[in-house]
Amino acid sequence: MNFDNLEVKHKAFGAGVIVSKQGKYITVRFADVEKIFVYPDIFEKFLTLADGSISEAIANDISEAKAQKQTILNKKNEENMRAMTHGIVIPGKEVGVAESDEEESRFKQSEPEEI
Repeated sequence: MNFDNLEVKHKAFGAGVIVSKQGKYITVRFADVEKIFVYPDIFEKFLTLADGSISEAIANDISEAKAQKQTILNKKNEENMRAMTHGIVIPGKEVGVAESDEEESRFKQSEPEEI
C-alpha cells in the first residue's frame, strides 16, 4: 500500500498527511508539526484515514502485528515457566517473601486479642 500523501485524522493533532513510511514508522505532517508514529500501532486507537475508516491493508497489518506480539508473549511465558520449574528465580517473579509477609499480616489481623 502506498502511504505517501494519504490524508489521515489523529484524535489529538487533527487532520494530517502521511509524508513517509520507513520500516515500522510513519511520519505525518499536521498543520504546525510533523510527528513520527509506530506503524501499524498508531492506527489502533489514534489515527484513521480522513474518511474515518481504516483500509483492509492497514487492518491486516494490525492483525499481523498483534499475532506477532502474542507469539512473543507466549514464548516468554513458556520460558519463564520452564525456568521456574527448575528452581530458577526470574527477576520480578520472586515468590515467597512478599506472599509470606502478606499471609502473616492477614493471620495477625485475624487473631483475637488476649485480655
